[in-house]
Amino acid sequence: MRICASLGSVDDTVSEDLRNADMIEIRTDIFDTVPAGLLVEGQEGIITFRGRIIRSMIPDGWTADIGTEERPDVKNKVISSYHDFERTPCADDIVPILERMDGDVVKGAFSVNEIKDVMTLLDVSRKIRRDHVIIGMNELGKITRIRQRTLGNGFTFAYVGEPTAPGQLSVKEMLELGDHPVITGIIGSGISYTRSPKMHDAAFSYSGIGGKYLVFDTPSLDRIDEFVLNYEIQGVNVTKPYKTDIVEFVDECDKVSGSVGAVNTVVNKNGKLKGYNTDVYGIEKALEMNSVDVKGMRALILGSGGVARSCAYLLSEKGCDATITGRNQETVRRIASEFSAEGRERTSVAVKGYDIIMNCTPLNKSNDVSEYPIRIDQIDRGQIIFDLVYGDTHLTDVAKERECVIVRGEDMLAHQGIRSFELFTSEKIPFDVMRDAV
Repeated sequence: MRICASLGSVDDTVSEDLRNADMIEIRTDIFDTVPAGLLVEGQEGIITFRGRIIRSMIPDGWTADIGTEERPDVKNKVISSYHDFERTPCADDIVPILERMDGDVVKGAFSVNEIKDVMTLLDVSRKIRRDHVIIGMNELGKITRIRQRTLGNGFTFAYVGEPTAPGQLSVKEMLELGDHPVITGIIGSGISYTRSPKMHDAAFSYSGIGGKYLVFDTPSLDRIDEFVLNYEIQGVNVTKPYKTDIVEFVDECDKVSGSVGAVNTVVNKNGKLKGYNTDVYGIEKALEMNSVDVKGMRALILGSGGVARSCAYLLSEKGCDATITGRNQETVRRIASEFSAEGRERTSVAVKGYDIIMNCTPLNKSNDVSEYPIRIDQIDRGQIIFDLVYGDTHLTDVAKERECVIVRGEDMLAHQGIRSFELFTSEKIPFDVMRDAV
């Protein structure tokens, strides 16, 4: 990996980070001059102009990034760069723009808003006939900064001091990853809250594997299979709302995920995508560690998404008498039918009649109590409350007040994470490593 350190600010740690980078970038929208005393002898440099190009500011031997301006009369190497901070146009629109530029190197940086945008940038990199650097901005674009060679980029940017563009990693982070790190991540929509990156990055650190867990927050699964394969992503977790939709993009499913009808883990092995369901494993292990044996219990499931399907499958396997209720009556009835459970209208359930209540809705403290599909104030002492939402919720507050047995969503998350990480890397991580990171 060839790293250009983009200087965002100056502090005591900057000089060391700069020495470890292959190149340095100074931007004129941040600095008026090249900061004295920071340069390493023989190190390549780029001065990036944002606004008027001042030839006298370009140090001898440095490259000038002139944006979309005409090439100045200088002997220095020149980068022409184009930025779109709103979107990623189609490849057939991007390529001509970059091809027309007269720099020795062309750089294109685009706001990526969904998975197909990241694939568009790979399409561009394969079509363009120029020395280039193609970058996706924002969280979703981090993969383009790490997979420099996949895109055929001459170098990649990382920051020192402070980030100079959305989605940048630090020089230190990039160096720790190495040339071709293991990349895993999570795919979903509206998932900025996810705790999975901290958990999996802790596992990478513990195992000594050079890797990074990224967040792929996308409003569509369009080209998701191409994305995982072409960017050499080892595996991904899948969360709301795609646990059932992802099935059509994998080559095969394991027995459990096939039976559940929901996939929350996809592994890229030898160019084939295989779907797994580690939620079932996580749910079962979380119950076990809290000394809860559900066999023969009467169970109530709240919600009808992918996690609810996993709960319904496990309860069915354990011989439980299960009832499902939630907002979407169509999916409630469908899951109830598939797993020999009873589907009930929301608010029509007598809560006290159940041994265990499993909350598979996303409701937390930010939601009103009335949004639950049951009257949670009717929860009785001695009931078991398994809230698969992280942290304290209105439901767990009532459960504590009534001295119920509480099974935490964080326990389930850590256990399913352990199983996912093992599928990704063949390494089994101790429970406390992941649980403490949640």
